[in-house]
Amino acid sequence: MLTSSIRSIRFAFQSFGRNFWLSLITVSMLALTLVTVNLLLVLQIVATKAVSFAEERIEVSVYFHSGTTEDRIKGASGYLQGLPQVRDVQVITAEEALARFKERHAADATILAALDEVGGSPFGPTLVIKGKSADDIPLILESLDNPQFRDDIREKDFSSYEDIVNRIRATTERVRLFGIGLAAVFLLIAILIVFNTVRIALFVHREEIAIMKLVGATNAFVRSPFLIECFLYSLLAVGIVAGIVFPVVAAIDPGLSAFFGGESVGLLVYFQKNWLPIFGIQLAALTVINMVSTTLAMRKYLKV
Repeated sequence: MLTSSIRSIRFAFQSFGRNFWLSLITVSMLALTLVTVNLLLVLQIVATKAVSFAEERIEVSVYFHSGTTEDRIKGASGYLQGLPQVRDVQVITAEEALARFKERHAADATILAALDEVGGSPFGPTLVIKGKSADDIPLILESLDNPQFRDDIREKDFSSYEDIVNRIRATTERVRLFGIGLAAVFLLIAILIVFNTVRIALFVHREEIAIMKLVGATNAFVRSPFLIECFLYSLLAVGIVAGIVFPVVAAIDPGLSAFFGGESVGLLVYFQKNWLPIFGIQLAALTVINMVSTTLAMRKYLKV
């Protein structure tokens, strides 16, 4: 058993070396397929972070009429905080709204003079409501029609981050579909190359295989070197891609964090923590695909 295994491994490496250029092309196509797959994974992580980043900034501003009592504001705030769609409610009093307005227009003497002419604060209290996701905004706006405080509300406004979230999701979906199509093309080319590489090797060794079959060699023994060679293709492809992915992710992670206002996207940490399942699954998938392709290519030559 040990002798047969050693012979199979030696034959696999010999076949890899004899067909070096075909082997190199095969590994390259498999690596391109995995690069595309890992790019899709990076895109998914970044898109999830972008959506979360935007959703955290989605807020509804509710402006109450001047003179609305503090008790009614507290009642509205308590009602909204009890909704499962609401993450946070901030109360801005009329005095705070006036102070913010003055600070924002401190350099504009005309506006400040007009404000002095009005006398007092023309602003009413404001509630700033943050939802848990963009999908919660319509429900929050609908809840503001509650008869208890509907008549106290002067105006409702919500930030445009909802549009940003929708654009991020739509763009991510289009890129994901393109990436899946590109990965499928690379994989199909790789399968065809593996298939033809095995067929060439079998043609070269057809007489040797025929003799082995005549003297009683099993199909498993004849097939094993070629299956080992396919595993070698997959192993090299995954190793090359892992060697590319980690430096690239380490290089772009700080730039992405700066884009998100200093918040870490966690790309490098994600790959460091999950490298085994990520590349293990990719290795297993490539190995299965290559072995199925090899098995199909060998059917003719295993019949004596």
